Amino acid sequence: MAREPSKGPVIQKRVKRLLAALLGFAAGEFAEDNLNIEYDWKEEDSPNPKLTMKTTLVTLELLTQKDEYPGKLTKAQIREALNLLKDFVKILEDNRLQTQGSDEWHFTLKLWSTEKEKSLKRFDEVWQSNKPQKSKELEANYTQDEGVAVVPQTKLAIFQAPPLPAHFVERPEYSDDLKTRLVTGNRTLVITAIHGLGSVGKSTLAAALAVDAEVQTRFYDGILWATLGQQPDVLSLVSGWVQALGDYSFKPTSVEATTNHLRTLLYDKAVLLVVDDAWNTQDAQAFNVGGARCQVLVTTREAAIADALAASTYSLDIMKPDQAMALLTKKLRREITGAERQSAENLAQGVGYLPLALELAAAEVACGTTWDELLADIRQEVARLKSFDRPEAGEITDEASLKRLSLTASLNLSVKRMPQEKQQHFSWLGVLPEDVNINKMMAATLWAMDERNAAKTLQYLRNKALLLTGVPLADGTPTYRLHDLFHDLACNLLTAAPQPRRTGDLPGLGLNLTDAHAAFLEKYRQKTQNNLWHTLPDDGYIHQHLVWHLEKAGWVEEIHSLLREESATGNNGWYEVREKLGQTGGYITDISRAWELAQANWDESTLPQVVGLQCRYALITASLNSLAANVPIELLMALVKNHLWIAEQGLAYALQNPDLSKKVEALAQLVNYLPPNLAKLALSEALTAARMIQHESNLAFALRVLAEKLPEVLPEALSAARAIQDEYSRASALRALAEKLPEVLPEALSAARAIQDEYSRASALRALAEKLPEVLPEALSATWAIQSESSRADALTALAEKLPEVLPEALTAARAIQDERYRVCLEKISREPTRVFA
Repeated sequence: MAREPSKGPVIQKRVKRLLAALLGFAAGEFAEDNLNIEYDWKEEDSPNPKLTMKTTLVTLELLTQKDEYPGKLTKAQIREALNLLKDFVKILEDNRLQTQGSDEWHFTLKLWSTEKEKSLKRFDEVWQSNKPQKSKELEANYTQDEGVAVVPQTKLAIFQAPPLPAHFVERPEYSDDLKTRLVTGNRTLVITAIHGLGSVGKSTLAAALAVDAEVQTRFYDGILWATLGQQPDVLSLVSGWVQALGDYSFKPTSVEATTNHLRTLLYDKAVLLVVDDAWNTQDAQAFNVGGARCQVLVTTREAAIADALAASTYSLDIMKPDQAMALLTKKLRREITGAERQSAENLAQGVGYLPLALELAAAEVACGTTWDELLADIRQEVARLKSFDRPEAGEITDEASLKRLSLTASLNLSVKRMPQEKQQHFSWLGVLPEDVNINKMMAATLWAMDERNAAKTLQYLRNKALLLTGVPLADGTPTYRLHDLFHDLACNLLTAAPQPRRTGDLPGLGLNLTDAHAAFLEKYRQKTQNNLWHTLPDDGYIHQHLVWHLEKAGWVEEIHSLLREESATGNNGWYEVREKLGQTGGYITDISRAWELAQANWDESTLPQVVGLQCRYALITASLNSLAANVPIELLMALVKNHLWIAEQGLAYALQNPDLSKKVEALAQLVNYLPPNLAKLALSEALTAARMIQHESNLAFALRVLAEKLPEVLPEALSAARAIQDEYSRASALRALAEKLPEVLPEALSAARAIQDEYSRASALRALAEKLPEVLPEALSATWAIQSESSRADALTALAEKLPEVLPEALTAARAIQDERYRVCLEKISREPTRVFA
């Protein structure tokens, strides 16, 4: 049975917000252009007017985005609100024939008045009167459920920061200064920790800055967030930022190409880029992008990263005693007074005022352990850990080492106090990569249980402070994360012996990692169709990490088999599903890893197969590179002109073109559709590309194209034209430049006369006649000197547009030609002379 929706104030506000939006739409408060909502009032003059509406959840999501409140309601929240209006408030009548799994809604609202404010007031009264007494009593004491994150409210179109914990405590001694640096500075900021400590609150501080009103005002185009960890999939994370900025057409083929594309999209935007938990410089560098109005904020334990990024460093220390007590109070949701407060203060000092250790302690006290008992247990565990650390354990007196030991002790005690089954569930989390979002769907597979029990287990671990709250999925499904210190413990427990050799150690599962990954994969295999991995249902996890698990299980051949699978339509199954999920970057990462594995695992007997695999992966990569970098200029212009692509997106694609001449042409045309600042960037990039062209004629053409937009390059274009060795190309280039530089016409004429090839000389002279009519006789003379019959006929036909009197001669020349194609062409001219003379 599904859990009954809460009737608390948060849910009430959410339902009221949707009702207000619906009534506001019917009252004409919203522009109706982009909102597909049908509505009709019935019995308007009665005491209970009825409003019938027909729309979809997606449309209602857009409607709430336009209302007076920050952020928007998700589809899951809207569905819940509609059901509460039906089942709890009892004013909604569902008119749908098919209700299961449908995003379409057709309903009638039985209201109290056609006036919005009167109906909303009555809604509040009915909601309160319908609530159970027990719920009212609980709300009198608490307004925040345990473990529920404080979801930031924001009007930013792009906001990826994780939610703040419910027990968040402000630390103004750091946040105020950091905020000033973010808002007024233009240099990358790196938040590190004193002594390289983990768990001091670096990520939480960054998340708090992200929800600050002044920070959001400064970075009004959005806040992007990427959590790296020790082994990040950088390509997928960077391409995720590209998609967040609105470009879903981009096919990421490499980190470098995607970073360049991202840099262009961010060129003129004011965006805060948060790079959380960076472990090495190379990974962090990929995200160190953005224009003059962007800012990069990095959190890391490695202070050396700041030097490599030429960043300003900000070192974060432990909490102050009063802040530690505030965290404990918020976590317990009650005041700590009298003798208990002294005991709590002693424990806070005992765990070194580390936020993560304090949260673990509060979770244990909430379960009935006293502060004094917990402190005694922690001291005993610290002593035990010290005794196993090294022979001279008594010498561990430095502050950083003692704080690490106290945190480890707190973590060990939290796990020890759980039932054995819950310990095993926690241990299995060690089979997952670092810094992944954990949801009930994938947890149900991991723990071999249904989703309802998986959700309960996740919430249990969150209440024990062993999980962090993650960013909800698009449909509102909660997610969780493991702090890297907890991840390390789970990994250790996964492989530790079930019967510990040392007294006090935690019992493990006794698995080796290879077998653990294989067991996990077998659970997923059961969810496939015909053992085809690409048929796995989307659970928000497995598609991003399947290849990683296959490699960890030692199933390398399964990786190659996966990448060969065909879908029902005959296409590459794995590419099809990854692209559908918007994970093309992840697919490229999978291909790259498979290529590396093929190269690393071969011998003479398998060499032909390995070469075949490498060739296949090379062709796939090359095909995707070609798709990404060769959007035709005409298509590019049409997409931007018709507003199917934003200007930044079009510019990013133009910059990817590997053909320098085409890149210059595309950029020069795109300038007409770009705002001034982006136009300046496009012209700068075009000029740089033009100067890199080696072919003389192409260089002259590129510079001539740019001269339309950048008159200052005309002398350079003229110099390039003069340097062309090919006579005809030089004359053509000079003639074209004469549009802007009339004084070069004599030089162009001289160049044309010097052309040795008869047909080319005639063509050049004929073209110059546009500006110098007096050269027409010379052009005619040059035309008659052409030895080739067909070429002479062609030239005469073209010249007839300027000299109609030569048409009879052109016809005579044409009739003497044996080639049927030319003869037909000239006969057509003779039938339509007015077309020639026009």
